[in-house]
Amino acid sequence: MSATSSIELTLLIVCVLLAALASATETALTSVGRLRVRHLAEEGSHSARTLQRLHEQPNRFLSTVLIVNTVALIMASSATTLLGLTYLPHSWGVAGDLAVSLVLSLFLLIFAEVTPKTLAIRNAERLALFAAAPVEALARFLRPFLWFITLVSRAVTGGRAAHAAYLTEQELRTLLRVSEEQGVIEEKEEEMINSIIEIGDMSVREVMIPRTDVSAIPKTAEMPEILKVFEEKGHTRLPVYDEDLDHIVGLLHVKDLLLYLAKGGQPGGLEGIMRPIRKVPGAKKVDELLYQMQVEKVHMMVVLDEYGGTDGIVTLEDVLEEIVGEIRDEFDPLEEEQMVITGLCEALVDARYSMADLNERLELGVEESRDYDSVGGYVYATVGDVPEPGMTFEAVPGIQWRVEQIKGDRIERLRLHADRPWPDEVLVEAGFDPPPRTGAGEEIPSAPDLPSQRRV
Repeated sequence: MSATSSIELTLLIVCVLLAALASATETALTSVGRLRVRHLAEEGSHSARTLQRLHEQPNRFLSTVLIVNTVALIMASSATTLLGLTYLPHSWGVAGDLAVSLVLSLFLLIFAEVTPKTLAIRNAERLALFAAAPVEALARFLRPFLWFITLVSRAVTGGRAAHAAYLTEQELRTLLRVSEEQGVIEEKEEEMINSIIEIGDMSVREVMIPRTDVSAIPKTAEMPEILKVFEEKGHTRLPVYDEDLDHIVGLLHVKDLLLYLAKGGQPGGLEGIMRPIRKVPGAKKVDELLYQMQVEKVHMMVVLDEYGGTDGIVTLEDVLEEIVGEIRDEFDPLEEEQMVITGLCEALVDARYSMADLNERLELGVEESRDYDSVGGYVYATVGDVPEPGMTFEAVPGIQWRVEQIKGDRIERLRLHADRPWPDEVLVEAGFDPPPRTGAGEEIPSAPDLPSQRRV
């Protein structure tokens, strides 16, 4: 073998190794988790800080690695061509050229792409930390070329490339679910963190106490009446209204009332001990409300509807319950569960229960709508009238609704019956054994005869 051929062969081997290293580096830099890199950087790792800088400008390091990879592959191809011209018989002609190209392509695919990338995925963190400093140094050296490539890229794509977030909301939820499955966090902790994420999308109207459930004191109330309301309701704070609930003028705290009575009364009566009360629109987001309550140090606010009237009230406890679940103290009356599974295909539901939660848990298939939030609101919107006790209807095929209890014009409880058993998870939680689900031919308990059935 001549000296020239030895140089060409050496060049081929070096270029293939360089292309393989570039492919492995690209895979490692893009595969290593950003949160992990950030954690290592905060612990003082110099390589991690360098890698973090590269992640902040992904186009820069990707362009650097791709330049090296492309140049190496071109030079490897050129060296192979020269070797082929030297050692292949001329009689092979085009067939020989095609054979060389095919062999070279397979060789580069295996040893310069697939194998390096596979190894890099297995050792992404170690390789990324090792390669970070050389890639950053090479990026500085190739800055003029990178500037030109970036300029052309922006001209083609029509602007600056958007930087991806460290972690999307869906990725965070997946991370939480996997962490819970692997025992890193408890199920309750996963639920709480998910609830914290969700309150950013919830409006105050979804968590408030509706106007019909608001306990309040008229401004003109006498002391015996005020004490009776506090005793019956068991609350520490009550709104005070003038004329009606659309004119809430303040807030009465039981502590202020006790101090007032301890001093034997004072001039000004109720107005003298009444505190101001803040008002918020129902469309305000719950996370913004929580921050406002923290800053202003308030525990109760009036929720306004779109016309400026009182839609309800919201307390700090209502917000916290969206995160940690139901909170009860020694003065809270014992209440029935808002949804009780009474059979494989039957459930008793409080009209105040969230329609979105009911729809999701029982897989009812009801289309979401902004016209209602609660189960009672869904019934009113569906029926289009004030229902009578015992009235039944079927808005979604296979789900029968029966109005069980009404107080005045207000629906209180409903009974649902389905043509199929409820989801297994719901049945197990309620203490029922899920039936075998065999698909076709499965016997499902039929719905009982319900009087005055109405299909809506």
